[in-house]
Parts: sequence; structure tokens; C-alpha cells
Amino acid sequence: MSHTSTAQVKQDLLREAEALIEEMLKWDEAHPGSDFAAQEQLLLQLRQRFGQHIAEALLEIQEQRTPVDPRCPQCGGALSDKGLKGRWFESLLGNLSCEREYYYCPVCRAGYYPLDAQLQLPALHYSEGVVKELMWLSGQTLTYGEAVATLNRLTDATLSKSSGWRLVQAWGAQLGAEFAAEEAACKAGAREWRTPGAAPAPDTRQGVSTDGGMLYILDEGWKEFKVGCVFAVELETRPDPRTQELTEYGHATQLSYTAHLGDAETLGWQWWTEAQRRGWQDTADAIVIGDGAPWIWNLRDMHFPHTEMVVDWYHATEHLGAVKQLLYPEGDGDATRWYNQQEQALYQGHADTVATAITDAATQHPEHAETLQREAGYFLNNQRRMAYQRLREDGWPIGSGMVESGVKRFKARFDGAGMRWSRQGAENLLPVRAAVLSGYARFEQLWDRARAA
Repeated sequence: MSHTSTAQVKQDLLREAEALIEEMLKWDEAHPGSDFAAQEQLLLQLRQRFGQHIAEALLEIQEQRTPVDPRCPQCGGALSDKGLKGRWFESLLGNLSCEREYYYCPVCRAGYYPLDAQLQLPALHYSEGVVKELMWLSGQTLTYGEAVATLNRLTDATLSKSSGWRLVQAWGAQLGAEFAAEEAACKAGAREWRTPGAAPAPDTRQGVSTDGGMLYILDEGWKEFKVGCVFAVELETRPDPRTQELTEYGHATQLSYTAHLGDAETLGWQWWTEAQRRGWQDTADAIVIGDGAPWIWNLRDMHFPHTEMVVDWYHATEHLGAVKQLLYPEGDGDATRWYNQQEQALYQGHADTVATAITDAATQHPEHAETLQREAGYFLNNQRRMAYQRLREDGWPIGSGMVESGVKRFKARFDGAGMRWSRQGAENLLPVRAAVLSGYARFEQLWDRARAA
């Protein structure tokens, strides 16, 4: 039955509060000396019940106050009042029900609920708060079932695993559309001439890095997804691993990500878009970090030209270690001396010297000549990207751990035991994971735009 005034709503809520207080006092009398855990459970139950009453009462008040346009919002024709109709939906406060006026347009053959439109109540039976928190949880390392179970346990909502999956698929696609809209806006802005702005702050530094990982797709097999990372560069003081002296090192902070299941070109535009969103054009100095893969440097040349670049130090030393293993399979003192000599030369920026040493070794080990020549080419071709000592002294990071850890974090969500992915399912969840890994502020920004679309 509908209330006739806000005063009546107030009286009903006061009676409900008194009844709950009385229930609490009776429980306390029946459980003298109870511990706080038991008290906490009781209070949570009372809070849930009273919260639902308040929410439903507020919906009823809003229904009475909602202005009604007698014309159809689509065609402008007269609407026919069909009376009150009930509905329910899951909220963070639990299952809520309400009655609201229903209008029908005979021309459009469509129904219209003014209260639903005013409050932006979803067409499906889940409030925006439920969907938002489900998206955040699903973008963590939880499975869909675990995300739903966590949401149900920590709030008063009640969802099924299948409903959770459908919601994340739909809204994940919408988040993906928001990423695409950002890209389109950045491309359009890049084509416009603008008056030059203020000079970049001299101490602003940014970097970008990219890498790939493998994801199993049903009916397709293992496919590569690529991750782009954008970060700020700040100095931090920590002990030098060799001398233990306190030294300032370049450190990646404020990481944000984008990801794509497929070709490098698409990832390149996403990567560039995220950098533009982060103010790349206003950065005083910047760097691109990657392993030796040619596609990374092709993207750098296309999207970040004239930018400092470096091959990840740890990838470079892995190549050096592979050569040592070929030349000195016993791993004796000669192996250590050779490796340390070449590593020092590499760190000091003499990759050409390392390449020459490997080429000379190839003539002495014809059984490994092809492999050694390939490794020599790796150092020679990347020589200009291996000025490690200079870059470190200039305050830049020389490792790509920020994106490699990002790839691992993506895989942690997609590569769990028993997980199976369709291409569409993976593509819908990748933007959710990227938004979550980029921080809650970024997630909220994309969510707000998605819900307003």
C-alpha cells in the first residue's frame, strides 16, 4: 500500500526502528555475556533489514514526487496511464521492491516508467552499485564464481554465477568501447592545430613499455595478448647491489595499462592513446623500454619517435648468459671471468665489443657458429639501445619489470586452473583487467563514462 505523505513514511520508519531496537534488547537479555562476534552478526542483520526498509520507503517517496510528462519521450504522442506496477532488483542493501506508475504509448507500443528514468534504475534486476563492485572484483584475480561469492558475502546482494558472468560480459564490452572512444578522440585531437601551450615542467619524466603473453582461446589454441604500460619516472634511493652504497635510481611509478588480444598495430594505437591521456605531449623527457623484439621498436618509431630507448637489461644479460653456456658448458672459472668481462663492457655501453667477442668465439666453436652469430647480431643491432650506464646515471630505469609484472598480473586472471576462454569472453574482460590494474581512480573514470553512455 502506498503512503500518502512523507510524515506517514517517517512514522512507519520510526516504528520499524523501535521494533528493531526492542528485538536487539530482547536478544541481549537472552544472551548475557555474549562476545562481540555474536553481537556483530546480530547488528549486521538488523542493519540490513532497516536499510532495506529505508531504501524502499525512499523509492516510494520518489515515486510520489516524480514529475510526469504526459507526452511520449519518443514520438511526443499522448501516454496512457496503466496504473502502478511492481518491480524488484538486487542492490548492495539487498533485494528491494517498489511500485511505480506505468505509462504506455500506443503509437510506439512501448512502456515508460518515469521513476525508473529519474533514478536511472537498470533495466535488469541489479543496481548500478552491484554491477560496479562486481566489475571491480571480476577484474581482480578472482574467477567469476569467486567474485560473485565475495560480493554476496561482503554486501547484502544475492547474485548467481551465471548472472555475474552475463553482467561482466556486457559491461566489459562497454568499458572496451570507452577505451576505443578515447583512442578516437586522441586521433581526432592529433589532427587539429592548436596554439602551443606552456613549456613542459623540467622535472616531468614518463616512460612506456610493452610486452606480450600467451592466452589459451577455445578452438584457436594459444594466442598472444600484448600489454602496453605507461608510467612516471621518479628517483628513489636504495643500496647499490654491488657496493651497497646508497644510490639514486630511476623508478617507475603510477603505472597504467592497456591490453589487446591480437596484432601489434592495434596495441600500438592503444598504447599511444594511454600515453596521450597521461600527458605525454607535455612531458619534458621520456623513454621507451622493451626487449629486443622488432615489433616493439617499430611501434616506438611510429608512435614515440625521437624518444630515448633501452633494451631491458635483464633480457640482454639472459642472452649473454646463453652464450656463456654454449662456450663454457662446465661453468668453471673461465666461464665466470668471460661473463663478468662481457657484462661490464655491456653495462658501460660497449655492446659492439660484446658482439665482436661473440663473433670471434664463433670461429673457435664451429658447432655453435650459427647460434653465436645470431647472438652477436642481437647485441650489434641493439647497440644504440644499450647505453645502460649512461641511462642509469641520468636517472632512467633500465629494466622492463613494470610491464613484465603487468603481463604476469594479466595472466593471473586469465590463466587459472580450469579456466577456458572464448575469444569474445577474453576480449570483454581484458579492458576490465586493464582498468583495475591502472588503479581505482582510472576504473571509476571509465565506469562513470560507461554508465553515462
